[in-house]
Amino acid sequence: MPNTQEIMIDKPGKHTDTETSSLDPGELQSELLTMLQRNATTQDYNQMLVRVESTIQDASVRALLVGSIRAAIAISEEHAQQQRREKNLLVVLESANDLTAIRDLELVLGAIVRRAKQIFASDIGYLTNFDRIQNDFYIRATDGAISERFKNVRVPIDHGICGYVLKHKTPYHCTDYQTDQGFVHDRGIDLAIRDEGVQSLLGAPLMVGNHCIGVLCICDRHPRHHAPWEIAMLSTLAAQAAIAIENARLFQEAQVALQRASEANASLHRQAEEIEAAAEAQEQMTKLVARGCTMPDFLSMVASLIDGHVMLLDEAEQIVQQAHAHGAVMAAGRQLADRLQHTKMQDAVHLALSACRKTGRSQAVESDKGLHVRIAALMGADRLLGAMLIASDQPMSPTRIRTFERGALVAGVVLLSQERSELVVSNESAATIRALVSWQQESIAALQTRAKPFGIDLTRPLRLAVLRVEERDIEYALRRVRTEIARGILLETVDGFIVAICDAGQFASLERVLQGTLLTDERLTTLGVASDSLSNVEALPSRFRSLKRGINILSALGRSREMAPEATLSMYSLLFEQRQAEDVSGFIHATIGKLVSHDERRNTHLADTLLIYLEHAQNAKSTADALQIHVNTLRQRLEIVDDLLTGWRREGRFLELHVALRLHSLQRGLHG
Repeated sequence: MPNTQEIMIDKPGKHTDTETSSLDPGELQSELLTMLQRNATTQDYNQMLVRVESTIQDASVRALLVGSIRAAIAISEEHAQQQRREKNLLVVLESANDLTAIRDLELVLGAIVRRAKQIFASDIGYLTNFDRIQNDFYIRATDGAISERFKNVRVPIDHGICGYVLKHKTPYHCTDYQTDQGFVHDRGIDLAIRDEGVQSLLGAPLMVGNHCIGVLCICDRHPRHHAPWEIAMLSTLAAQAAIAIENARLFQEAQVALQRASEANASLHRQAEEIEAAAEAQEQMTKLVARGCTMPDFLSMVASLIDGHVMLLDEAEQIVQQAHAHGAVMAAGRQLADRLQHTKMQDAVHLALSACRKTGRSQAVESDKGLHVRIAALMGADRLLGAMLIASDQPMSPTRIRTFERGALVAGVVLLSQERSELVVSNESAATIRALVSWQQESIAALQTRAKPFGIDLTRPLRLAVLRVEERDIEYALRRVRTEIARGILLETVDGFIVAICDAGQFASLERVLQGTLLTDERLTTLGVASDSLSNVEALPSRFRSLKRGINILSALGRSREMAPEATLSMYSLLFEQRQAEDVSGFIHATIGKLVSHDERRNTHLADTLLIYLEHAQNAKSTADALQIHVNTLRQRLEIVDDLLTGWRREGRFLELHVALRLHSLQRGLHG
């Protein structure tokens, strides 16, 4: 042992020269061990070093004590460094536990960069993600960065630290990024690094199996050297982060798959309910048809089942019948009915119906906003029976569409059934009409027996009407009228004509129906002649023939969509029964052609004036009164007629002129 020297200690860290003799090296070494045990600070060791160097005179003892103190300092620093490593490793493990508990991927990424920045006390932490589509890296999450260029930079796979880490799948550290030549620089990346002020940078790969999915980086705005244990720790954190990212991704995919499975299950459940509802609707419709329902009853059921306003259209796309589910939908139906009067909506319905016939499925009809319209064709074999239209204020679900289409199929069956029933009645009513207008009439009693089931009393005055349409349109015309006429009216096709017989008191109702259907239908060219009241049945055959002659004269005069009283045409129809249209026009032209031409050129009314003059027995005063003109004006007009029609005042020509003028008036319109 070296010689013992005593040092008198007054206060820690302070001594006097008189105390040096009391300083014992053994006690110093014991104190040094105590300091190691209590983890003394570097300052405490420095103070002891100063004491030893200033108080121990023996060089060998002093050197021994200084060496012991320096060894203690090294041990203390190693111990402190080990504690820091353990603490950071514990933080890494805690971070791994925290990261694996997070399920939201964006939260996971944010937590990773924050922990990395905190653990290494760096200025910036960020995580890049490898984009397999664009084949480059982009910053997915960052903490501490302030430059927008840095946040939005894209790193090619063969440039920058990300490119090096991706290629070698190992960490990379640089103390000065701008001057480091260990990787390929990119001007855009260098500018972003310069904008952020980054100098040192450490990056570790995020590995999932053998694939690098990104890079976890920490960087500082000052030169910094990272120890190997720090690189290893960042690699450990990156590995844990990669697992957490993959877990979060898998969890999200599982959540998406679970959501899709749940939605698929809910969809299957809805489909099962809808199929059950459709089957129940089909059963209800079938039962209703089996009981022999009418079309209005069936339309009401369809409207109730699919909650809409249903319309039945004939083959000419005209509304025949309607039914609605409730008041709100009824308003939509009225709105649609109004729009169907416009050409644009009619064209949309026609196009959709044409598509229905081609596809065999219902079609949506283009309509205004807030109104959802759909149409289905009603087919009987290859023949179009009509269409069913639905209007709703809400879009139709697939199940409602299928129910609507099934309803259209059943409606076609109902129409065919009605046609068969109507055909039986039609045959009977047609036979009755033929018996009434035939020249070889049966007895009154037999005719009454035939007519009674149709509500016609042959003892009362009757009215007869005969109409002609194109042969191809007769069936369509009959269907249009039959739905409107009331009981007590016989209406069928006989000898190529549509013939109607009814009580004289019901003729006004029949006339309104004919006017609202056949005579205003632009698809038809209807001509009709109606008789006056007939007091006995025996007059029907001759009147039927007379009305047919009247139709011929109307046709010869070029009229259409009109029904004329028989009295207006009887004389002319007799005269021109066997004549064609050109014969009638030739007669008018030969007789009063110059007069008609003058009226057309000068916009005068000489033909009308002469007709009224003849109908008033050539009385000038009564003719002037009828025309509401002065007698002198009438005489002036007649003088012009004298110049145009030489010799017209001869009595032998009055009848010829009168007939020609009447035919000319009828040719222009029945009001004459």
